[in-house]
Amino acid sequence: MSPHRASPTRTPTPAPTRAPAADDAAVADLLNGFIGTYVLYSLIRTGVLDHLYDGPGAAGGGAVPVARLAADTGTDPDVLVPLLRSADRAGLLAHDPARAEVAPTARGRHAHRVRGYFTATVGGFGDVFRSLDSLALGRDSFASGALQDGHLTALGCAQNWTFQKPLFDEATAGLAFTHAADIGCGAATRLIHLVESRPGTTGIGVDVNAEACQLARQNVKRAGLDDRITIVQADMLDVVSDPAAYPQVAEADLVTSYFILHHFVGGEVGGRPFLTAFREAFPAARHVVVADGFTEEPDQRAPVTPLFTLAYELFHDVMGIDLQTHAAQRRHFADAGFTVLSEIEFGHPLEWLFVLGSPREGE
Repeated sequence: MSPHRASPTRTPTPAPTRAPAADDAAVADLLNGFIGTYVLYSLIRTGVLDHLYDGPGAAGGGAVPVARLAADTGTDPDVLVPLLRSADRAGLLAHDPARAEVAPTARGRHAHRVRGYFTATVGGFGDVFRSLDSLALGRDSFASGALQDGHLTALGCAQNWTFQKPLFDEATAGLAFTHAADIGCGAATRLIHLVESRPGTTGIGVDVNAEACQLARQNVKRAGLDDRITIVQADMLDVVSDPAAYPQVAEADLVTSYFILHHFVGGEVGGRPFLTAFREAFPAARHVVVADGFTEEPDQRAPVTPLFTLAYELFHDVMGIDLQTHAAQRRHFADAGFTVLSEIEFGHPLEWLFVLGSPREGE
């Protein structure tokens, strides 16, 4: 039998120091917020949120049996119930386990209204944020194009159309056009609305992402507008650099662009400022309608960061894209020869819709 040997002396691990209550809560909010975001995203993607807040009977605000919710959305009750329980704790719905029912809440209704930001952030940009460590260590890059999901980014923008549409209609009500070009068309939601609401008009949608173009073509076909709307996969820089190669685009008398110009503003095309080349690429355009997201003025940052701002800024920062402030964007428009005819907040504190007049507008 081996003689007993005393264990080497070890210095005990000190017990963690209890954090101040405020710091403890703040750190807990970070992790709990992460979980809550994925719970909400799962309810969006499974259709549960739509069913509860936009489905039959939703207007009445009554409770829905969990069994019926699972059957209508094709979800597994064994997974759905824990999701509903967590969503209840986040205030996104009211789950009554005794009655096996769920009911809408004011917070959940607002989350449903702005669900597009979650679809774009978690689905469209999610792989970017999950790869921040790999990007920082040089093990990954944007060169492959695999980090962003174009389909979900486009879908998120389309979902936001719910609250953006009235603002868009107000801004464009007085604009006359026969052929519209939507640059960065995404799912073609806005282009379909424009053409559908104006008999005799036609449109062309341009997007660099193949998945977005596929979704756009499906939506155009579903709307019965195949004969009036064409979707083209192309890079905006190619269109602006060589408009003759895209005659249907260059012939547009109305040009719209959504949340894409920030990738190019401040750059040059053929030795000219990008926005100058952009304006000249559409000689027939009387109006240009631009929506975009901006960064806060450094000395005017809000104490509480608005929804989507942190994700939007971080995503573009790691891509090396310098976001403009609202004031800087107006200066770029003026330098390129555009006149700002109107501008409105586009549903988010740092998103704006501009109606621009081109030199032809006064003819």
